[in-house]
Amino acid sequence: MEDSNSQEPEFSRRRMLGMAAAIGGTQFAQMLFGSTSAQAQTPASSAGGGKPMRIAVVAQQMSAQSDQRSWAGFQQWLKKAGLDKTWQIKQTDAKGDPGQLVSQIEDAITAKSDAILVLYGTLTAAKSALDHLTASKIPFFSLDSGWQAPAIADITSNNYAMSAQTSQFMIDTLLAQGKTKANMCAVIANFHHGTRKRGKVMKTALTENEWITMKNERVIQYSGFYEATQNTVNDWLTTYGKDLDVIWCPWDEPAMAAAEVVASRGMQDKIMVIGHDGHPTALDRMRKPNYPLVCTTAQAFEVWGAYTGWLINEIVAKGGDAKKLVPVPTVEFPAPLLVRGVNIPAPGEPTYNAKDLYYIYRDRAVAGM
Repeated sequence: MEDSNSQEPEFSRRRMLGMAAAIGGTQFAQMLFGSTSAQAQTPASSAGGGKPMRIAVVAQQMSAQSDQRSWAGFQQWLKKAGLDKTWQIKQTDAKGDPGQLVSQIEDAITAKSDAILVLYGTLTAAKSALDHLTASKIPFFSLDSGWQAPAIADITSNNYAMSAQTSQFMIDTLLAQGKTKANMCAVIANFHHGTRKRGKVMKTALTENEWITMKNERVIQYSGFYEATQNTVNDWLTTYGKDLDVIWCPWDEPAMAAAEVVASRGMQDKIMVIGHDGHPTALDRMRKPNYPLVCTTAQAFEVWGAYTGWLINEIVAKGGDAKKLVPVPTVEFPAPLLVRGVNIPAPGEPTYNAKDLYYIYRDRAVAGM
């Protein structure tokens, strides 16, 4: 364990993300998770025993794969850093209820937690709790909740960029098929800032590609989304089936629901499905050569959880300068574009180790320079 009075090297967010780009996803993840091979150089592993901390972790919807994966990454980092015995973690689940989320944040404030972390919260509906957080001066962090004051950081991906990638791939694929006219339908999710942004970017891309017609769209809520998507896609295939080319989905789970319906109709060679997130269950299915879901983006949910643990340790436990460690409050990790039959990670390989389709192209060129 380091002497708390010794001078520590300064690690900024910019430097950490620069390191990620320089050494690759696998090694960077090893550093965050404190693997043996990286112990000597990782800030996380320098935590040692650490000082006792009481951390409140409030999940919007722990049944969601994203919440589960980020929580697993946080716990993995905690254990590898040697802090699982000295940090007391109270984890609660709002079960999708914004009112419960507010109540659980308020409870964490009342309990005088040393830090509060919200996973995938609807913070736009939590103004009263955020006001109380500001007054309490308890350090506050969030994951993919859309930055809201007084959060020190919101850890996420660039949702605009993710949708730009999948939308461009969709357009390029249609062009490669020789299409001069194409039709699509879209499942829209406005309840979360990330999925809402993805839908808006997709529609912006269509304004530059007017040969693609949006035949219909359906706005879904999280509750019952799988069945709602399946019923909707069934209706679309009945109405537009012979003319439909694409079904766009805001994240992988409704994309899997859509893909199931497309496959059940024997239309997997006619209609492609677009997804986002890179969940392992979706990737397992995308390893099949004719699965309708053709592309997604791999968000580093586990790494988000690990990096949040690192930030809490550096800022709250060690007293590091938050403004230097988090120069801008939205901390965005890369989300590689994954394409069926091209760069889907091997079974069991963490999705945060995946290499973006276009980085594969770049590396081919660089290898010959």
